[in-house]
Amino acid sequence: MIPALSRVLAVLVLAASLAACGFQLRGAGDWPAQLDPVEIRGLQPRDSLYQELARGLRASGVEVVDSRPEERGVTLEIRSVDDSRRALSVSDQARVSEYELVRRVQVRLHPADGEAVDLEPLRASRTYVYDETAVLSRSEREEDLRDTMNRDLVALLRRQVEALERPADGD
Repeated sequence: MIPALSRVLAVLVLAASLAACGFQLRGAGDWPAQLDPVEIRGLQPRDSLYQELARGLRASGVEVVDSRPEERGVTLEIRSVDDSRRALSVSDQARVSEYELVRRVQVRLHPADGEAVDLEPLRASRTYVYDETAVLSRSEREEDLRDTMNRDLVALLRRQVEALERPADGD
């Protein structure tokens, strides 16, 4: 009974100390209200990156539309998506043993009330060990890693857009 009580007490003390220092989990992030709703161009709705963008925007409370109203919102233009895969290491039998997947995305924002803005290129990468005995599962593994990279790219996009909306230091 006493060890269980001490564990509960320890958890409560830890939670209180985290709350006292201002710690909080990173949420979905705030999408600027003047950039709502969002039209996504340059990707098909079935594309996994489109779906992750739409899911991430909706999680931030943003409406994703088929065509943006002229007077408000933003068009998010995906100018290019480049996927690459390269060998990172080779075994002593001269076979690839590790790969790196890289996804690069170029994005341009077209706000209703302003000039188009090219964002910094977004880049996400993942490394995986190649198992030649499981060749059939390689494409599934790569697809899972691309899904993870898509989530990373959406988070990077959100941070860039949030940074655009913050006033520069000294203003």
